[in-house]
Amino acid sequence: MIKFLGIILLCLLLYKVGWRETIDSIKKTPLIYLVISLFAFWIAFYLKSLRWKIVSNSYGIPLKGSQAFKVFFIGIFLANITPGKLGDFGRLFYIKDQIPNPKIGWSSLIMDRVFDLICLLFFSVIALFYYQLNFDIIKWNDNYWSLGIWVAVLIFGILLFVLLRKKIKKIVIPWWEVFNSHNLKTGSFWIAIVLTTLSVILIYGVFNYLAWGMNIPINHIGLFLGTFVLGVLTLLPITILGIGVRETSLVVIFQMYDLPSQDAIALSLIVFLLQIISFVPGAIWFYLSPIDLNQLKNLK
Repeated sequence: MIKFLGIILLCLLLYKVGWRETIDSIKKTPLIYLVISLFAFWIAFYLKSLRWKIVSNSYGIPLKGSQAFKVFFIGIFLANITPGKLGDFGRLFYIKDQIPNPKIGWSSLIMDRVFDLICLLFFSVIALFYYQLNFDIIKWNDNYWSLGIWVAVLIFGILLFVLLRKKIKKIVIPWWEVFNSHNLKTGSFWIAIVLTTLSVILIYGVFNYLAWGMNIPINHIGLFLGTFVLGVLTLLPITILGIGVRETSLVVIFQMYDLPSQDAIALSLIVFLLQIISFVPGAIWFYLSPIDLNQLKNLK
């Protein structure tokens, strides 16, 4: 039920800003921009499938390019119809005959996600510095109490780790040994980094491209970096597919540039709709070769 908070938040935004104003903003987007943006998503997913192939091969999984492309699309579709994107791990069922052992399979998917997480956090940190320098979001002179709370939380976390370190090591070390059993070479590692960077630029750059098509006079560096913060916020367990959280966050960014909220909501909804459409190939392939997600329990 907590996830419906995002939907409630979106409804409140639309009520305050207005349906008609938002629809008028949506109509400002030329069709060709929508088509090109959709292809940008598909190209980004293709690049990510190449990265998954590289990672899988480093674990001794003989994954081919065409198979990686198809299964990756299915994984994206499943990830967006299951809680916590756990359906993405359904990829393992499609390649179970090629996996040396289940832990290797799980490790390959975890590493594949780690590349995305590193890139997302990297750009998000840059975004925070950018907005702090340009808008002075955090007033340090007035936030001693907040700083003290964060220091206390950090100290508590360190103490908790020290007290539970033996139990943590007992659980983590076996998995770490498997996770670290890859033979990903330096060249392959940097290729994976480049593929990840290009894919996220395409995915998050869609916001800029559509904003340009809608003639929204926003600072494109600020918008581009801000979308990475949106990516982090949509991971919060209070939303379904980022609904509500993404729109609210984009409204905040637009208000910093004194731009109308209806344009922010319209832009967010357009991107959301394009993302849904981009999952269609995965949905078709899944329909042609369906699995019961409960079968993941058999990957032991």
